[in-house]
Amino acid sequence: MKKLYLLIVMLFQFISLFSQKRHEYNFEIKTNLLNLIALGPSAGLEFSLQNNCSIMISLASGKIDYGDFGGITKYKTSTLELRKYSRDKIFFAGPYLKNISKQVFWQESVIAGIIPIGKDRDFIGNGFSLGATTGFKLPVSKKIRLEMSSQIGYGHYYRMADKNNNFPSGNYVDARIALWLGFML
Repeated sequence: MKKLYLLIVMLFQFISLFSQKRHEYNFEIKTNLLNLIALGPSAGLEFSLQNNCSIMISLASGKIDYGDFGGITKYKTSTLELRKYSRDKIFFAGPYLKNISKQVFWQESVIAGIIPIGKDRDFIGNGFSLGATTGFKLPVSKKIRLEMSSQIGYGHYYRMADKNNNFPSGNYVDARIALWLGFML
């Protein structure tokens, strides 16, 4: 938690160094409605810069229970995005950096008694990924925005431990979709 607090403070200091006309900028506080499926909270803060650019930091955690398929995934993420908006300020694209802490417990499942799905996995890993984000933002009212975004990137677990010690640190594809509900400040 101390690292997260330090990251947020450093982000605001960086923004204040490069912003000259502070009254032209605005903040948007967001929550990812799709993260409610994972029964976890999510929050985002987007700070608008000049030239149709913005910086967004988001935090999320959740737990996905796959039920009869035999697995549970728990995760915590923190993401930093740089967004460049189109002239109409609806569409955006840009790079992102993400830190993830993930715990996976998955038992091999069998469908109809003959078709195996997956393999046994039981690990805890910390990873770092980077990639591209894109999406669009629609105004619902003067202060409320609805945003659909997606991310695709590539990551690496820099620390990984499993129950049987047979998974080395590995790479992974990082993909996410989000439905953000935002409030302008």
